[in-house]
Amino acid sequence: MSFDEEERLLAVCVERLAHLRPIIIVAADSGLGRGELLKLEWRDVDFVTRSVNLRAFITKTNKARSMMMTDRVHEELKRLWEVSTRAESALVFGIKDNFSSAWPSACKAAGIADLRFHDLRHTFVSRLIAAGVQHTEAMKLSGHQTLEMLNRYLNVNAEASRRAADVLDRYRRDATGEGFGETATKAIN
Repeated sequence: MSFDEEERLLAVCVERLAHLRPIIIVAADSGLGRGELLKLEWRDVDFVTRSVNLRAFITKTNKARSMMMTDRVHEELKRLWEVSTRAESALVFGIKDNFSSAWPSACKAAGIADLRFHDLRHTFVSRLIAAGVQHTEAMKLSGHQTLEMLNRYLNVNAEASRRAADVLDRYRRDATGEGFGETATKAIN
């Protein structure tokens, strides 16, 4: 999911689709899967440490893990907490079953084709790597057990390719002490 698609998707999450907004934000910024999101209880949310602690039985791998909240995840969860029953055992998103009919409706309203909810895990992993997080750290944060599995979630696009080229240019200039123009001139001569 591109940032533009995300913006369009969040813009349509009003009225009957309003319940999707916090779910989309948390999914995109945490990599949590649908099952993990729907099983989250308020006891799993720690506003003091700004973390969400996934108990082992919630995760697909049956291994507990924690994730830190981004600013917008913190904002969304705080907003939900304020309107909740504030019971530790209450579900964070208040949904017991699924949101399979609301998701396609939101995508259609946003003019987005072929975006599955599960793609938000891909989005999370790709954004982590693009932001400079090491693959092994991204693997742990997303709950993947192997780099091979993580790589299935990593989507490299033209923007990532451009960043890689820019990094290589900077590295070459720093390593050789040459400016780009000087290198190009020497290559021609």
